[in-house]
Amino acid sequence: MDTKKQDSVLRTGNRVNVRLAAVRALLEINRDGGYANIVLQQYISQYHFTDVDRRFFTELVYGVIRRRNYLDAMIIKLTGRPIKKLSAMVVEILRLGLYQLWYLDRVPHSAAVNESVKLARKLTRGLHGFVNGVLRNSERRREELSIEAMANSEAQRWSYVYNQPEWLIQRWLSEYGEDTTLGLLSWCNDNPALIARVNTLVATPEVIVSEMEKAGWRVEQSTKIPEALRILSHRGSLEAAKWVKEGSITFMDEASMAVAYVVQPKPGDKVLDCCAAPGGKTMHMAALMQNKGTIVANDIHSHKIELMKQNAQRLHVSIVSLYEQDATTLPESYDNVFDKVLVDVPCSGLGILQKKPDMRWRKEEKAIDALPELQGRILERAAKAVKTGGHLIYSTCTINKAENEGVVTAFLKEHPEFIIEDAATLLPFETKGPMVTLMPHKDEMDGFFIARMRKEVL
Repeated sequence: MDTKKQDSVLRTGNRVNVRLAAVRALLEINRDGGYANIVLQQYISQYHFTDVDRRFFTELVYGVIRRRNYLDAMIIKLTGRPIKKLSAMVVEILRLGLYQLWYLDRVPHSAAVNESVKLARKLTRGLHGFVNGVLRNSERRREELSIEAMANSEAQRWSYVYNQPEWLIQRWLSEYGEDTTLGLLSWCNDNPALIARVNTLVATPEVIVSEMEKAGWRVEQSTKIPEALRILSHRGSLEAAKWVKEGSITFMDEASMAVAYVVQPKPGDKVLDCCAAPGGKTMHMAALMQNKGTIVANDIHSHKIELMKQNAQRLHVSIVSLYEQDATTLPESYDNVFDKVLVDVPCSGLGILQKKPDMRWRKEEKAIDALPELQGRILERAAKAVKTGGHLIYSTCTINKAENEGVVTAFLKEHPEFIIEDAATLLPFETKGPMVTLMPHKDEMDGFFIARMRKEVL
C-alpha cells in the first residue's frame, strides 16, 4: 500500500487508529522480515502519535512480539490449525487481540474483542466472525489455555513464561546454570531503559540534564558511564528533539560506551574500527580523542557507510574516514599502522534481546554455532593492522562463550606476540576482568564482551 493511501486508512480525522497501525507494523515485522525498532520508528515518525497513543502503540507491538510463542500456542489450540495455514493478517489480529485480553488489564475485554473484529472487517474478507469466535472462545477456555495446562515440559513452561525459544533456554542452562538463566530470562522481558550519550565535543552532561528538565523531561545521569543519561520520560518525538538534531546527544547503551573506554583512544592516535556500523562506538571514540587524530572506520555495507557519514556530520566529528570494506580482506597498507584496532565483530546478539525482542524468533542455533569461525578470521586479519606496542580490542554484544572467550583464547594460542590485559581496570565502574563479560541482569546494561590485547615484540 502506498504511503498516502495507508495514511488515510490509519487516520480517523486527526487521530491515528493505534490498533490498526499496530497490526500493520506487526505484519511488516513478522511476515515481511522488518526489524521491529526500525519499523516502529518509521510509524512513529510518519504518523505523529500523541504521547499517549505512541506509548500504547509501542506497548502493543513490542508486547505481541515478546509473547509471540505463547500467543501462537493459544491460536493453534483455539483454531486447531498451524499458524502457517492461517492468513497472516488474521494471525496478527488474533495475536493483538489475545495480547490485550491476557496482558493488558486496563483494556476492557469487550473493547479488545470488538476492536479486533472491526480490524478484521476492515482488513480481511469475511473473517471477522472467525476472529470474534476465536477471541470469545479464549475467554471461556482460560483455564485450558493457561501456561501450566499448555506446557508439556519444564523448558516449554519457561519458554511460555519468559518468551524465549526452548533451545536458547537449554543453552543458557547448560552454560550458566538455573539462577543466571532465570535472571537473563527475566531481564529479556523487562522494558529497556532509554540511554543517551552526551556528545562531549559540544556539550556536558550537566548542561544537557538541566535543559531537558526545563523542557519537562525526566532525566538522570548514569552511575556507570560519566557521559551517559537515562531518559525516564520525554515529550514529543525523540528524533525531533533539539539535542538530537544539534548533535548534543546520540542514543546508545552504556555497554556500547564501555567498549570505547577499553579501547582508550588518545588524542592524536591512529585508530582502526572494523565492522564499524552503525557507528556509535566510532563516534564515541572520536569524542574521547577530542576530535584529534585519525579513525579509519570500515563496514561491508555501503548503505550503512552513508548513514555513518550523516551521523558524523550531526555529531561534529571530522576525524573519521569511512570505507566500504570486508574486514576479512583488509588491505596490506593497513598492516602495522594503527595504535588501536577495534574488532566489534558480527555476533549472535544474545546480549541485546531486551532491546530487539523480534531477534529471539529470528535466531537459529546452527547459525550461531557457525559464527566463531567468521569471528576468528576477522580477528586474525585485523590483528595484522596493530603496530608493535599497540592494542587490539575484541568486542561482541553477546553472552555466548564460544563467540567470546572461545574466539579470544584460540587467537592467543596462535599469537604469542599478543598479551591479554585487564580490560576491567579501564572501565569507570566495577566489574571483573581480565576479559570483561557484562551480564545484563547483574550489570543493568546490555550483555557485552570486551577483551584487550597488547602487541609485544617477540
